[in-house]
Order: sequence, then structure tokens, then C-alpha cells
Amino acid sequence: MAVGKLDADQGLIFYFIQQVRPELAVQISKTKTIETMIVGLGRQGTRHTRLMMEYGTNVTCGVAPGKGGTKVHETIPVYENANDAIKNHPNIAVASIWKHYSSAKDATIEVIRAGIPIVVLISEFIPLRDVRDILVEARKYETILFGGNTPGIIFPPEGIKVGMLPDIFQAQETNGKIGSKGVTILSRSGAILYHLSDALASAGIAQNGVLGVGGDAAIGSRFVDLVSTIMGYENTDLVVIAGEIGGMQEELLAQDMISHPEKYPKPLVALISGANAPEGKTMGHAGAVIAPGQSYGTYISKKDALENAGVSVVNHQRDLIEVVKTKLNRTYFKIEDYYNKMRKKWDAKTPERTWGTAITNVMPNNLIIRGYPLQEIIAKKGLLETAYLLQKSDFPDKNELQEMEKIAVKAVKEDFLNYISVPESADISKMIGSFLLIDNQLANFADSTKDISKVVAFTLGRIVKYIAIVLGNSEIVDSLQIEELSFTELIYLGLVGEKHPDKLKIRLLEAMITACVDHGITPPSAQATRILASARAKYEVGLSAGIQAITDVHGGAGQKAADFFLSVVRISKEKNINLDEATFELIRETIKTGKRIEGLGHRIHTKDPRRDILWELAENAGFAKECVSISKMIGDVFHQVRGIDLPINVDGVLGAITADMDIDPKLAKAIFVFGRIAGLTAHYFEEINTQPQMRSISFDKAVYRGQSIREIG
Repeated sequence: MAVGKLDADQGLIFYFIQQVRPELAVQISKTKTIETMIVGLGRQGTRHTRLMMEYGTNVTCGVAPGKGGTKVHETIPVYENANDAIKNHPNIAVASIWKHYSSAKDATIEVIRAGIPIVVLISEFIPLRDVRDILVEARKYETILFGGNTPGIIFPPEGIKVGMLPDIFQAQETNGKIGSKGVTILSRSGAILYHLSDALASAGIAQNGVLGVGGDAAIGSRFVDLVSTIMGYENTDLVVIAGEIGGMQEELLAQDMISHPEKYPKPLVALISGANAPEGKTMGHAGAVIAPGQSYGTYISKKDALENAGVSVVNHQRDLIEVVKTKLNRTYFKIEDYYNKMRKKWDAKTPERTWGTAITNVMPNNLIIRGYPLQEIIAKKGLLETAYLLQKSDFPDKNELQEMEKIAVKAVKEDFLNYISVPESADISKMIGSFLLIDNQLANFADSTKDISKVVAFTLGRIVKYIAIVLGNSEIVDSLQIEELSFTELIYLGLVGEKHPDKLKIRLLEAMITACVDHGITPPSAQATRILASARAKYEVGLSAGIQAITDVHGGAGQKAADFFLSVVRISKEKNINLDEATFELIRETIKTGKRIEGLGHRIHTKDPRRDILWELAENAGFAKECVSISKMIGDVFHQVRGIDLPINVDGVLGAITADMDIDPKLAKAIFVFGRIAGLTAHYFEEINTQPQMRSISFDKAVYRGQSIREIG
């Protein structure tokens, strides 16, 4: 069977758009893409959005009041109303409405007024007075309206489905290529639509369009509105309508065919259901009711009217197949290929359900943050720029960065419980996690600010404040006019406590923090934050959970690595031996006690992508001394002792540089915690904005669905 699909500007749906919005058709010809929008993201709307995407439909965005700013299925942006959606996505050509009948009218009229040419109204049981208002607007704006109460529309050659139609429809296939020729089917009933399509496909008859016009008593586009337009499309060879008792659609079509035969140059076959229905009996649809004593709406009246117009009328799909085959005198694909394809489809196992993140792609020896390699980010960008990237998928412009800088500096300046006594042995993760829970200023800011980049900027400023308190540097921070300092200078001051440091030292510390911003979905800190976010815990609560999950076995190894490197230096000096000999000796003695060497090994990386750039920056800043030298050789020495390859990881590199900077080893863990704030914030809001609440999170089923690899400009 053929693979691929027809170009977007070569099929029937494009022909429809061209008739009513020629200027939009020009854009589609340029982009080769037909954009669609879904309105109403309840259970059914959300479910069928995924199914439409899996079929190949480009679902560009969604509309759901109260959910603006979120995403559905991780990647599709959601807006408060159709106008906001159109402002951001001006080329939307098709919208489907999945609202309850009580709110369907307002939603549909809003979409029509937004200028979208094709509207598919899935909603059923819409009151007639509401339908009247919808139809007035549709006529005014020349909208092609399918429904209400339609299963949707599908165009097999283009791979476009809008609605809930199953994937059983077959396009023309010639010499391994998808073609645009075939029959076009229109039906009031969804079930009949499916059966007719399957029946025709089993006879080798392709469909270039399968259209559910709607089953309610009053609908948008009727047979008389659509059939003549479809016959103007050069690649439709024949039209099939599936009618039923009730209403006058078929009679109106027949009357127009008699009055204007030039509009109907192609064969038309009609299947009419309800031959044996008694008068007044409802047959499934609100419109399928024979009006007692009337000469229209009955099976006989419809059959007679259509036959008088030259239409072949049948009452069974077996007869339909025979008539269509006779009129076409051709097939569009090999029937055995169709059966093989369907057999494979039904026998196939249900694909494993995954979920997506767009933040970080973790690969062996590479970390991709929103499409950018982390080592390049460390080399070329600062912490605030990286924090912005994590939240918004790109770097900030000059004004946005200045705004973040002001917010972060202001957050450092604001008072916070300076009277708290912090024990000298206090764990930094535990203390920062506790501070997050009791900081009302942070909680209020996060609640009142919709811009996530501002939230993360404020949070990073507060973290400087917390760390300064824990490390005993708060008095130094409070004594200065911090408005005169940059945020990176404040970071150095809060963490190290040193006034007026060399700029290279400031840059080195910022790079070390940036190196720790994120490592994907699987670390315990990210999992803890996302679980709390799934339960819709407050931002500061989710962040606190993630920070307190940073322990000696996750993110805390840098401090112990720094102690180890300093011990090697001490042994080297005391025994007057080389660093490699002292390293060998201490590794051997440590292993004898059953303890592990911290800062070595990684479950994914054999060469940590952050390692080389941090060593280079340490060299440039003049802090690549004994401990950095040890960090470069320790993997080889460990192999000599144990015969096992355990290369240095980012914790080990941080510990080495921290030790060579002659600052408290405790700072290595503080650096990791500080950097991870930016990533955990991104994970919290991604969970809130893209996933259903209280979901069961299978972290091993997460896949990266973000930007592909790109270069920093």
C-alpha cells in the first residue's frame, strides 16, 4: 500500500476553502499546511484531538475558556477565545466545536465571526432558536457549516480528519502514490456513513471526501448546498448521498437539479433509509421524522423526487455498490491490498501510551535544553537567560532580561525572617525547602503573576536570600546597596560572602549554577515536583518537595567530592607524593571501608557534557588548581584500583572547582540546589499547563517532544 499523503493544496478540502476564502487558500498553497482548531476540551474533545493528530490532522490550537495559557497533549496551545487563537494563528482553516448544547451557540458564532471558513459542529440537541442564530451568522460570513450533530468530516488523500470518524476510509492509490480521485460521500447518519465507506472500499472504490452533514432537524450545509459545489471539484468522479426519512433535504436537492442541471454534471447515487418506517416515528435523529399527512419527508417522496431528477436511488448498500461500480466502471486500488491493510490495522497491538515533555532531552553524553545543547548554554548564556529559556522555549530579548533582573534583585532586597537561627550542620536542601513553605512574599507573587518568567526570576532572587541566611552571608548582603549590584554579583555575594570579587570568579560561579538547571524528567527532584503539581499543589509547595528530594545521593555528591579532593591534596603534601599517588592511595583506603567515591559515574553519561566547559571556565578564571587536576585524572586512577570505568560527573567537577576556589565545600550542594530551581519551576508549570490533574505519572513512559537541536545565534 502507498505511504504518505496528498499535498494540502491538491485535495477537496482545499477546494472548499478556495471557494469561500481565496486569500487563505493562497497561504495554504505556500505553507502546504491546513491548520485546524478545536473548541471545547472536555473529555471527548480532548480524546478526539489526539485521534485527529494521530490520523495526520494539524491541530494548531484549542479554545477553552478558563484554560487559556495551558496546552493540550503537551504541545497544543489553548486560548480563552477564538479571537485570541486567530490573532496568534491567522491561517486556521477549520474549527470543530465540542461544546455542550447549552453553550454551543455562543462558541460557534464566535468561531464563525472570527472568519474561519469551515466549521464542524459536533454538538447535538442544540435548541432550534440557537440553530437559527447560528445559521444567520454562517450565511452572513459564507461559512461552510457541517452539523450540528455531525460525526465530522474526513479527507483520506490529505490525511485530514475533523471530528470522530474512524480511520477506515480509503484514498486512491496508483503506483505507490496517493491520488485525489474518487467518490465523495455525504450522509446525515454517522453509522451509515461508516458502513457505506467500508462497503465501497471493499469493492476498490476510493473516497476523496466523507462528510457528515449532521443529523439534527436543522443543520448548516445541506445536500443542496454541498453537492453542486463538490461536483465542481475536478477529481470527484461521483457523489453518493445517504439520506433518510424526515425533512426535505433530498426533495430540495432534486428540485434544484431539475431547475439547474448545469450545476450537476457528474453522476449522483442516493441511498435512502427508512423505507418501512411508519408515519410520525422517530428513527434515531431529530430530523428523521415523517410528518403525518405530508407529501414530503417519506421514503417514497424522496425516492420519486430524486429519480425524477435522474438520480439512481437504492435502499441497500449491496445495491449501492453495484450501481456505483456500474457508473464508474473502474477501481482505485487493489482490493487485496485493502484487506491486508485492514487486517494489519485490526491485528496490531495497541501502541504503548507515552506522554511528553518539551523541556529537556537527556541523551548519552548530551543534554538538550529546549533544543540547545547545555554545554553551549553554559558557555554563552547567563542564569536568568537560561531560566527564561526553560520556561518559554527561547531566550529573552534585552527588555525581557532587564525586567527579570529588576524582579530578581528586588526579591533579594525584601526582608525574610533574618531572625531564624540556622544550625551549623543544617542541610541546605532541608532549610531551603522549609523557607519556601513559609515565604508569604513568594507565595503571593506566584499567585498574582501569570508570567512564568517573572515567577522564576522572583524565586531565584529569594533563593539567593535563603542561601545567604543558611551560609551566614545575610548580614553582608543586607549591608550593601544591592540596587547598585547586578543579579550575578548578588548571587556571588549571597553564596560566597566575598565583596567586590573578580568578574571571572562571578562568571565561573554563574556557569556552575547554570550547569545544574535540569536533567530531565527522571531525577527524584523533578518527579517530586511533578507529582505535587499533578495534585495541583501550590507552586512553592511543589518546589519545596523537589528541593528536599536533593540529597547526598541526588545532587549532594559535590560537597563530599570537594572534601575528598581536599583530602587528596592534604595527603600529597603530608607525604610529599604526587597527586596521582595520593589519589590512588585514598581511593584504595576508602574502598576498603566500604564507602563510595562521590562525584564519579553516571547512569547515562560516560562523558558528562558539562564537564569540559566547566574545566575551561575554571582555567580561564584561574581556579583550575590541584583539585581540578585530580578531577581530570580520578577516573583513570579509579580504573587502576578497581578495574571499573567510573568517569567524573558534574557533581565531581563542581566539588573540584569549589575546593580550588577555597570556599566552603557546602557551597557545592548549594550551587546544585540553586541551579535546579530553574528546571523544577519549568517542570511544575509544564505539568500544570499540559497534563490532567491527579494523573498516574509513569515517569518511564515520558518522551521528549520539544524543539529539535538548534544553535545559539
